[in-house]
Amino acid sequence: MSRAKSPAQRTGNPNGAAAPEAAPVVHEGRAPRVPAHLKAQGREVWRAVWQAGGGAYSPETDRNVILRYAELHDRRAELLALIDAEGLSVVGSTGQPAIHPAMKFVESTERELRAIENAIGFTPEARMRLGIVAAEVRRVAASPADF
Repeated sequence: MSRAKSPAQRTGNPNGAAAPEAAPVVHEGRAPRVPAHLKAQGREVWRAVWQAGGGAYSPETDRNVILRYAELHDRRAELLALIDAEGLSVVGSTGQPAIHPAMKFVESTERELRAIENAIGFTPEARMRLGIVAAEVRRVAASPADF
């Protein structure tokens, strides 16, 4: 027989999960200018990432990662436009229907995008992980004598 636990025996947070702490602000200035070579999708992503970061990204150290992310979005948009224009299926070398060969590049581009999204905190798990890391950085900064 199972019995319900008394309030004294229950474990966990009775008020729900604790909210993750925000990442530390590392940059308070304006976002870097949109690189001229980015196309429409990349420009939109560039602006959105810097805005969403809320100062958590440094133009000196994070610029290239965010640039790569925006460029990959441009590549994905071009590939999808090509597939949309030519059709998802094409005629294969022996006359059989086949998936458009550009789909292979869409899939590899999306894998790269997911990896960057995890690195810059654009997934719930990554935000939680980065929040935990940010809390540890603040703790160490507050008491460096502990180390």
